[in-house]
Amino acid sequence: MSETATETREFARYKYRSSATTFNPLVAVAVVATIAALVAMRATPWALTLLVIPLVIVIRLVRAGSNNLLLIGSRYVIVGSGIVYYQNIARVHLDRERRTLTLTSSRGNTLVLAAERFPTNARKPDKIRLNTGAKFDKAVEKILQRLKEINPDVVV
Repeated sequence: MSETATETREFARYKYRSSATTFNPLVAVAVVATIAALVAMRATPWALTLLVIPLVIVIRLVRAGSNNLLLIGSRYVIVGSGIVYYQNIARVHLDRERRTLTLTSSRGNTLVLAAERFPTNARKPDKIRLNTGAKFDKAVEKILQRLKEINPDVVV
């Protein structure tokens, strides 16, 4: 059995607030349908009761679009709507002071992971810094480990 046949399909998942905003066309269609339903029904009590269903659908679609995750796979990293293949990474820069990891592809595209974008439930500034730093370090360790397995020639 070759290594590719035994490749893991599991992803390491981290909550991560990516800067990329994605437009979901289903949300736009649901909003237009809701407005059209309001206009067509002329807001009678029965119509308002039926309006709850499309509103729940719109809310669910909006919340699904805001689901920002950092997924670390065996061959690639997915952040929001972006994807980076380990094989295409030419250079990696880890800045411990600024707490950022910059992945640069062979085409010149960059992906920057920042510790401050990992959410935490902590309230005190020192606890926030510790928690986001721990999540960042764990994610960076996994990325670098998998990157060295796939692309050992990368410049770190």
